[in-house]
Amino acid sequence: MPNPLDRGRQRRPEPSPWALPPSSEFQGNHERIYECIASHPGIYLRKVSRDLGLAIGDVQYHLDRLEKQGKIKSTRQGLYRFFYPSDLFGDEDGPILAALSQATPRELLLHLIDEPEMSQEGLAHATNLSQPTVSWHMKRLSDLGLVQRTQKGRAVTYRITGNKGRIALFIRSYHPGVWERWSGRLAEIVLAFTSQRDTEK
Repeated sequence: MPNPLDRGRQRRPEPSPWALPPSSEFQGNHERIYECIASHPGIYLRKVSRDLGLAIGDVQYHLDRLEKQGKIKSTRQGLYRFFYPSDLFGDEDGPILAALSQATPRELLLHLIDEPEMSQEGLAHATNLSQPTVSWHMKRLSDLGLVQRTQKGRAVTYRITGNKGRIALFIRSYHPGVWERWSGRLAEIVLAFTSQRDTEK
């Protein structure tokens, strides 16, 4: 005789024989998130969530655990936190990785690597952006310590304050599509940087 208390209750579906046990699934996602960050240093929460098809809350939980374990570090820019492996990069690399993960700041930095000093007007023309947009992004890059702004009268110019070779090397290593477009102009900078680094070892 059926139990009247079971009325209206939905039977739980039988677990799939292919489903991972919770502990294995947890560890698997933990490792997937770390590998995603290692492959795309400077990535932010929502992009990890989109790329891996995981809920934002789950990704946030694992990111917090990874940071507490000392496996990753993060740097904040505006409303976003950008993550990178702590064993591959120093604290000074965080702002660079954060900027390179965003298309517009990355494009502005690329033009400044190619041409040591550019005016706000020149950057706007080169990137097809409005001058107010360039000014806004350059203010953020300046706050990160990556560029220096100089004003003489009404003219405003910018130059990179960090190591151009290191920035270009990060682009080659982690943004291959961008590197393909810029390699002709950046290859010598990367070569000089890596040669100097090897000499100093």
